[in-house]
Amino acid sequence: MLHIFVTRQSRYPADGKALKERVRRVLVDRGVTDVQVSIALVGARKMKDLAVKYLGEKEDDEVHEVLSFPYAESKNDFITPVESGLHLGDVVICYPEARKIAIKRNRMMDDVLGELAEHGTLHLLGIHHE
Repeated sequence: MLHIFVTRQSRYPADGKALKERVRRVLVDRGVTDVQVSIALVGARKMKDLAVKYLGEKEDDEVHEVLSFPYAESKNDFITPVESGLHLGDVVICYPEARKIAIKRNRMMDDVLGELAEHGTLHLLGIHHE
């Protein structure tokens, strides 16, 4: 069974059901049916902190739109609930960066968040862009 969790601060409005559905579709279309995925919507400061801590980036590097942390590659720094299937990993989306994309491309915010969630989920599955 798929378990998809979405966490966000109240200042970052998003359609959690739509995000879960976008991620579910990516997984099911690739035959993945018994995993947990966590999606977090965070601010620019948190995103920068994650990039510095886990990717070894510098403070003055640009803020990422989305980061993926496959559980299989982690050093178990993330909490893993044990009540269901394999914890595939965590997708972290920078809400302010997503908002910039939505404005620049004249797109609905939830569409941009969904695309970033899909992109991050593909990375969890080991599918990377060229």
